[in-house]
Formats: sequence, C-alpha cells, structure tokens
Amino acid sequence: MMASGKKIRFRKMGRWGLAVLIAALLYSLFSGKANVVRMYRSLSDIRKKEAAVKARHGEIDSLKAQNAKLKSDTAYMEKIAREKLGMARKDEKVYKFIEETK
Repeated sequence: MMASGKKIRFRKMGRWGLAVLIAALLYSLFSGKANVVRMYRSLSDIRKKEAAVKARHGEIDSLKAQNAKLKSDTAYMEKIAREKLGMARKDEKVYKFIEETK
C-alpha cells in the first residue's frame, strides 16, 4: 500500500515539476533581452530595411542607366536640357506661361 501512495505523491510532484518547468520556460521566452516578441520585432524591422535597400538599389541602377544615356545620347541630353532646365538653342525663343492663381 505504501508503494501506491509514493507513486501518487511522485506523480503529483512530477506534474507540479512539469508545470514549474513550463512556467520557467514561458517566462524566459517572454521576458528579458532575448524574448520572442523583441526578436519578432527585430526580424520585422530587418525585413523592412532590406526592402528599402532593395528599392534604393533599383533607384541607383536607374540613375546609372540615365547617366550613361546622358553621356552617350545627345538627343536625350537635349531633351533633358529643354524639359528640366528650360534651355534653348541660340536661335530659339522660350515662352513661359504663368498660370494665374486666384
């Protein structure tokens, strides 16, 4: 009879021990410097920054292509000079239309 009493007590202690172990594990996962929530946020921030870097690389590639085109294509260079800088040839007149603001 004593053996069954010890088994029951051991089972209860085993359950409590398991509960304490799980509680300690959960506490360590969700508290402190290396908790799960903080790691998830860091991973999310890293992904956002990687996407921003990828977008910047795309912009850089586009600007490099535009720069190469400006160096080699005189028609493109003239188009940009006219549209963005408002330049004209010596024999041309430039008219600027100003909209009235009310």
